[in-house]
Amino acid sequence: RLPNSAGMAAKCAVPYGFMFQPLAPVPAGWPEVPTVNFGSVGTVVRCAKCRTYMNPFVVWEANGRRWVCNLCGAPNETPSSYYSNLDEQGRRMDRNERPELYTGAVEFIATGEYMVRPPQPPVFMFLIDVSYSAVNSGYVESVAHAIKEVLSDGSLPGDTRTKVGIMTFDNSVHFYNLAAGKSQAQMLVVADLEDLFLPLPDDILVNMLDTDRNVNEVVLSLLDSLPSMFRSTKVNESCLGSALKGAHTAMKHIGGKVMVFSSLIPTLGECALKPSREQPRLMNTERESELLRPAHKEGEGYVAMAAEMTRVQVGVELFLAPHAYIDSPSLAVLAKNTGGDVWYYPQFHPQTLGEKLLKDVQHVLTREMGWEAVMRVRVSRGWKITQHFGHFFVRGKDLLCLPNCHADQTVGCAVELDPEGGAPDALVTVQCALLYTNSTGERRIRVHTFCAPSTQNVAEVVGGVDPQACSWLLQQIALEQCLNAKVADGRSYLHQQCQKIVAILNAGGADSLQTLPLYIMGFLKSVALRSSNDVTFDARSCAWTRLGSLSVANCAACFYPRMFALHAMEPDCGHPDAEGRIKLPQTSNLTKDQMTADGVYLLEDGETVLMWIGGQVNPAFLASVFGVPSLDQLDVNVAEQSIGTTGDQLSTAVANILATVRAERTIWMRLYILPQQHPQESRFFQSLVEDRTLGMQLTYQEFLQRMGYRAAQPAAAAPPQMQRGY
Repeated sequence: RLPNSAGMAAKCAVPYGFMFQPLAPVPAGWPEVPTVNFGSVGTVVRCAKCRTYMNPFVVWEANGRRWVCNLCGAPNETPSSYYSNLDEQGRRMDRNERPELYTGAVEFIATGEYMVRPPQPPVFMFLIDVSYSAVNSGYVESVAHAIKEVLSDGSLPGDTRTKVGIMTFDNSVHFYNLAAGKSQAQMLVVADLEDLFLPLPDDILVNMLDTDRNVNEVVLSLLDSLPSMFRSTKVNESCLGSALKGAHTAMKHIGGKVMVFSSLIPTLGECALKPSREQPRLMNTERESELLRPAHKEGEGYVAMAAEMTRVQVGVELFLAPHAYIDSPSLAVLAKNTGGDVWYYPQFHPQTLGEKLLKDVQHVLTREMGWEAVMRVRVSRGWKITQHFGHFFVRGKDLLCLPNCHADQTVGCAVELDPEGGAPDALVTVQCALLYTNSTGERRIRVHTFCAPSTQNVAEVVGGVDPQACSWLLQQIALEQCLNAKVADGRSYLHQQCQKIVAILNAGGADSLQTLPLYIMGFLKSVALRSSNDVTFDARSCAWTRLGSLSVANCAACFYPRMFALHAMEPDCGHPDAEGRIKLPQTSNLTKDQMTADGVYLLEDGETVLMWIGGQVNPAFLASVFGVPSLDQLDVNVAEQSIGTTGDQLSTAVANILATVRAERTIWMRLYILPQQHPQESRFFQSLVEDRTLGMQLTYQEFLQRMGYRAAQPAAAAPPQMQRGY
């Protein structure tokens, strides 16, 4: 429920907003989003005044010949070909036959008026750093292998229209003729970075299914040979900006996605950056935020390049694997403003991060995608949208442009009561509409309509708060303040909001707010905000960018991970139930007070999985799960390979739990096995946010008391549970 007056809204102590994940995978057991074709009507039925799409909450009048928009209140004539009689309750007789009238999530097949050109095909340009750093670290070989895996198994989305291209760069830009009709690709080097030109206008982007010119064999052969082609290179410089300009020139007539794999700060050519910009002494000072913003101003450098990429429907996905400062705040704007993401692999080595890179590349290339998309969110009378959050480029006032959108992408908005919009309706409606081209070349409109009652009762509003969604919104607002002002301002905002929430809890507030302070504290202790010397500018910037488009559930896991006690789980945990679903153990509070020296604990935060094994662990557990008799014989580098293969039921159960936890997250999570006294053991304990950690020397109870909690001995909150569904 939502408040119906500004005065009551102020009493509720939480911001108001909506989050959308338009292309989210449909959860198991849920129906697919229905498709609606208005071809017989001639056009998609919408409000003539505010352009709201037909939805279940409109009001019908004049026996169905007129309908009133539930967002703006304007009356609309019903097209004769869309007419239906009404029943005694004023509802359309055919409402159960039309998905747009009985469900809040539908997909309209767009008519010709929604197309300014033929639907765009899926296009992927792979832009690979081949400098000494990238080659020597094994990054080039790992990247080539990951791309080849996807191209070889035919899982790339689209049909016969799908196109791919490969470019490499160091201190020059290398184009490849992939359709020469020969057994090998032809490389053409452009060294003039000031006057970059396209040497092969027609054969840089090719169709993998072009059998007449052996394109598939040529592309796969090039990927196989890339590591050896540059194995002896001594060039350790990057002209990424010029390479991106070349990719833009090759793709601007069609659009698509650029997959950038980079390991060095680009110091040459277009949009060159300076390594001297890194100033570690400014970290955790008032000037910190200056170096967490792009080096280039609006209309310059990568900011201008991102705007131009958006204009021609090109999105950018960044895979950064630096061994030194790479200035991710300046590069991240390329992904953030074009609907992409930043994937971060510091100190990359194939043994530690190679599988993670492979899984991430596979996921990015094979998830559901939309092309040349625009999105708009509308809200009903009496309310207004004050901010949008996510990865997109804003055109005009509220049109969100996403050259490439995908299943993981989450977009949110903050709303307020509008004093100029009149009294709010009794039912508040918000509608999100995404116009996009799917990978098979169909223009679609994915529409989500949500309706909630407004009330004068504060308890009803507070009682209906979704703590994970609210923490997502608080996080986005705080990060905006960090970026536009100072990092300290973002932290201060969270403290102030937490104090307001605690004040409501002191007054006997709703249970729905109980876990909000826990999420806020977890956020304050995370890489994104904690004040500690172990966080670099690159790491913090990448964390901010990742959080900018993560789903609500994944963000909640970042702030408050899940921990399972594997040694003490019930016998049926890790085994399928009658419906085939794996039962997970009960979650534990994130404090070492819940742990024992003979325990084995699995912790996941949406990005990684950590398994801590106590020094006094039962040898029978090790023998059952890993097939080793003692902890000192456990090789943590290969131990995961033994899980589920020993033939023991406990080993199978642990393997099933690990697989289920991974399946519940969109991002593949690497497992780190950390026996007690392991050099990286502190990584596990830093995730126990209810204890004192490096970034904040406060336990959860101490934090609550500092926020004003009045209970003499505040009880530890039960660990939040993962929300299922969208």
